[in-house]
Amino acid sequence: MSKIVCDIIEYVFIEDFEKLDCHKMPVLKDGKYWKRINAIEKPIYQSNIKQTDAGHINEETVSVKARHNNLIQPLIDLCGFHVLLRMYTDDHTFFVGSPDYPAAIELTSDRIFDNFTFKAVSPA
Repeated sequence: MSKIVCDIIEYVFIEDFEKLDCHKMPVLKDGKYWKRINAIEKPIYQSNIKQTDAGHINEETVSVKARHNNLIQPLIDLCGFHVLLRMYTDDHTFFVGSPDYPAAIELTSDRIFDNFTFKAVSPA
Protein backbone atom coordinates (compact mmCIF):
# COMPACT_ATOMS: atom_id res chain seq x y z
CA MET A 1 0.00 0.00 0.00
CA SER A 2 1.30 3.45 -0.89
CA LYS A 3 1.63 6.22 1.64
CA ILE A 4 1.33 9.91 0.92
CA VAL A 5 4.31 11.83 2.30
CA CYS A 6 3.38 15.31 3.53
CA ASP A 7 5.16 18.48 2.43
CA ILE A 8 6.56 19.11 5.91
CA ILE A 9 9.93 17.66 6.80
CA GLU A 10 11.41 18.25 10.24
CA TYR A 11 14.96 17.65 11.35
CA VAL A 12 17.08 17.89 14.46
CA PHE A 13 20.85 17.93 14.58
CA ILE A 14 22.19 14.77 16.17
CA GLU A 15 23.90 16.90 18.86
CA ASP A 16 20.43 18.03 20.01
CA PHE A 17 19.21 14.44 20.50
CA GLU A 18 19.21 13.06 24.05
CA LYS A 19 17.68 9.55 24.00
CA LEU A 20 14.85 7.33 22.79
CA ASP A 21 11.87 7.02 25.13
CA CYS A 22 10.17 3.72 26.00
CA HIS A 23 8.13 3.94 22.75
CA LYS A 24 11.31 4.41 20.67
CA MET A 25 10.44 8.09 20.10
CA PRO A 26 13.28 10.65 20.11
CA VAL A 27 13.66 12.88 23.15
CA LEU A 28 15.53 16.13 22.57
CA LYS A 29 17.80 17.96 24.98
CA ASP A 30 16.24 20.81 26.96
CA GLY A 31 15.69 23.91 24.82
CA LYS A 32 16.16 22.03 21.53
CA TYR A 33 13.39 21.64 18.98
CA TRP A 34 12.58 20.18 15.57
CA LYS A 35 13.41 22.54 12.68
CA ARG A 36 11.01 22.61 9.75
CA ILE A 37 11.57 22.56 6.01
CA ASN A 38 8.44 23.48 4.08
CA ALA A 39 8.74 21.70 0.77
CA ILE A 40 7.40 23.43 -2.32
CA GLU A 41 7.20 20.11 -4.18
CA LYS A 42 6.41 16.66 -2.88
CA PRO A 43 9.46 15.28 -1.05
CA ILE A 44 10.90 12.13 -2.59
CA TYR A 45 11.64 9.25 -0.23
CA GLN A 46 13.56 6.19 -1.42
CA SER A 47 14.64 3.11 0.48
CA ASN A 48 16.82 0.36 -0.90
CA ILE A 49 18.06 -2.76 0.86
CA LYS A 50 21.37 -4.04 -0.47
CA GLN A 51 23.46 -7.10 0.25
CA THR A 52 27.09 -6.30 1.12
CA ASP A 53 29.97 -8.39 2.44
CA ALA A 54 29.08 -7.14 5.93
CA GLY A 55 25.39 -8.11 5.55
CA HIS A 56 22.22 -6.33 4.46
CA ILE A 57 22.10 -2.55 4.64
CA ASN A 58 19.22 -0.12 4.20
CA GLU A 59 20.01 3.00 2.19
CA GLU A 60 17.43 5.77 2.62
CA THR A 61 17.37 9.00 0.66
CA VAL A 62 15.05 11.98 1.02
CA SER A 63 15.09 14.83 -1.52
CA VAL A 64 13.35 18.10 -0.68
CA LYS A 65 13.02 21.36 -2.59
CA ALA A 66 12.24 24.51 -0.58
CA ARG A 67 12.36 28.26 -0.99
CA HIS A 68 15.80 29.70 -0.23
CA ASN A 69 16.46 30.52 3.41
CA ASN A 70 19.61 32.51 4.23
CA LEU A 71 19.72 30.98 7.71
CA ILE A 72 19.92 27.31 6.72
CA GLN A 73 23.54 27.07 5.50
CA PRO A 74 25.04 28.94 8.49
CA LEU A 75 23.00 26.72 10.83
CA ILE A 76 24.30 23.59 9.12
CA ASP A 77 27.86 24.94 9.19
CA LEU A 78 27.54 25.68 12.91
CA CYS A 79 25.73 22.53 14.04
CA GLY A 80 27.01 19.86 11.68
CA PHE A 81 25.77 17.72 8.86
CA HIS A 82 24.26 14.80 10.78
CA VAL A 83 20.55 14.83 11.52
CA LEU A 84 17.49 12.80 12.40
CA LEU A 85 14.50 13.46 10.11
CA ARG A 86 10.85 13.30 11.12
CA MET A 87 8.44 12.82 8.25
CA TYR A 88 4.68 12.48 8.10
CA THR A 89 2.45 10.33 5.91
CA ASP A 90 -1.31 10.30 5.63
CA ASP A 91 -1.60 8.13 8.75
CA HIS A 92 1.66 8.04 10.75
CA THR A 93 5.04 9.55 11.51
CA PHE A 94 8.33 7.93 10.59
CA PHE A 95 11.99 8.75 11.04
CA VAL A 96 14.95 8.67 8.69
CA GLY A 97 18.29 8.22 10.38
CA SER A 98 18.90 7.25 13.97
CA PRO A 99 21.26 8.25 16.77
CA ASP A 100 23.64 5.47 15.73
CA TYR A 101 23.16 5.96 11.98
CA PRO A 102 22.23 9.62 11.39
CA ALA A 103 21.28 11.07 8.04
CA ALA A 104 23.84 13.28 6.32
CA ILE A 105 22.71 16.57 4.73
CA GLU A 106 23.72 17.75 1.28
CA LEU A 107 22.48 21.25 0.46
CA THR A 108 22.65 23.02 -2.89
CA SER A 109 21.16 26.42 -3.52
CA ASP A 110 20.74 28.88 -6.35
CA ARG A 111 19.58 31.63 -3.93
CA ILE A 112 16.00 31.07 -5.11
CA PHE A 113 15.56 27.45 -4.09
CA ASP A 114 17.34 25.20 -1.60
CA ASN A 115 17.66 21.54 -2.60
CA PHE A 116 18.22 19.18 0.32
CA THR A 117 19.32 15.57 0.03
CA PHE A 118 19.36 13.51 3.22
CA LYS A 119 21.10 10.12 3.13
CA ALA A 120 21.10 7.49 5.86
CA VAL A 121 22.67 4.02 5.77
CA SER A 122 21.91 1.47 8.48
CA PRO A 123 21.86 -2.30 8.99
CA ALA A 124 18.71 -3.86 7.53
